[in-house]
Amino acid sequence: MLEVDMKREATASIRGYFYQLDAALLEILNAGMDENVVIEGIEDFDRYTDEGVIYGQVKYYAEQNLTDAVLRDPLHKLFVHFYGLEEAQRAGRKYLLYGHFSEVKIDIGELSVERFKSVMEYRKEVKAADGTKSYEKKSLLDGMAAPDGLIEAFCKNFTIQISTEFSEHRGVVIEAIRKNQNVSAFEAEGFHYPMAFDYIAALATKKDHNDRKTTRRILQELLKGTQAVHNRWLLREKEASEYAKHMKHLYFSPTNGAGIVRAFIIECDAATDGSVVCDQLRAIGNNWSSAKKRRIQNSERYAPFILLRGADEKLIMQVKNELFDTGTVFVDGFPYRGSPFRIDHVHSQQTQEHQIEIRLVDDVDQLLEVLDGMGRKLCHIYDFFLERPATMALPGPKSRMYSIPVSNISTIAKII
Repeated sequence: MLEVDMKREATASIRGYFYQLDAALLEILNAGMDENVVIEGIEDFDRYTDEGVIYGQVKYYAEQNLTDAVLRDPLHKLFVHFYGLEEAQRAGRKYLLYGHFSEVKIDIGELSVERFKSVMEYRKEVKAADGTKSYEKKSLLDGMAAPDGLIEAFCKNFTIQISTEFSEHRGVVIEAIRKNQNVSAFEAEGFHYPMAFDYIAALATKKDHNDRKTTRRILQELLKGTQAVHNRWLLREKEASEYAKHMKHLYFSPTNGAGIVRAFIIECDAATDGSVVCDQLRAIGNNWSSAKKRRIQNSERYAPFILLRGADEKLIMQVKNELFDTGTVFVDGFPYRGSPFRIDHVHSQQTQEHQIEIRLVDDVDQLLEVLDGMGRKLCHIYDFFLERPATMALPGPKSRMYSIPVSNISTIAKII
């Protein structure tokens, strides 16, 4: 590449724009659930809180130091906005310069009036008639009626936040997504972050200011479907055995079952074979219950909850009859004929004598009710779906739901 071409290379500008989008995404993830964040609003991002508005300008200068000369233009731009507001409108307005620089060569603490004025000053080149050059001191404040009181009010509401370099900063964003969505690092990086970044980038291109507005709640709802879409693609692209192996590694790697409540949702349709369902339930009971384990205290025993989503009454009865006939011990919330649903029955204690392998529930409401009764335990919900993933509110902050598409219910035993 020729030197002249290198000077025009757009890599730095592209990275700067990506950095700006990452910073906006991080701001959303750190905002209150329903605080509005506008992408490319008055500034690169504007966050509306109960106390007021935070205007954030983002800079990424990996090869440039932060000096007064670099600070001058963004600082002036932010001040001009504050200056243009009516006095009553200035309350609650905060201004943030967020960015990364090669080195920080200046004090980034709160600016004084004198320091602010000093930053605004620059030298302007003047050419005389005979061609000689001289310099005169100028200020970006020239022509503005900016009293010291106004400057001081702005300085008290202006902050410089130095952030990390590009790759490390992206890692911070991915970690924030991981915590926010309560997923693994692998899922956050491979599934959720690309979807979130694409969403923010699309917002930034919207023409109308109101269309560039979002909240953390909206982002969370968007990301709920990310995992299911990606797994659906994997199901289509991979061989059946390879797909099952991948899902097993992703969600069912060997782990101690104690202390984790597990629920399995299995989508059924008109073609679902009851015997095939029973095979999967027995496999789930064998792998994910402590029914056959001898050296374990009763208080630490566990058995998974099962929901056959979309199953009709005929299929449910067929499954229960076959499980009973084959000696699979289960509870379903109905301890006697004509009984209403009893949650204490579903929660019947498993013991060495009463080896409960699975706990059946009839619908999502019952599932949420029984999971809510598990206290503060970590809860993993595995949603095996044929057509559409299940939609349900998670029972608590420690709950995680995994949407796993299958082309055939018989695949489940190979995955779990």
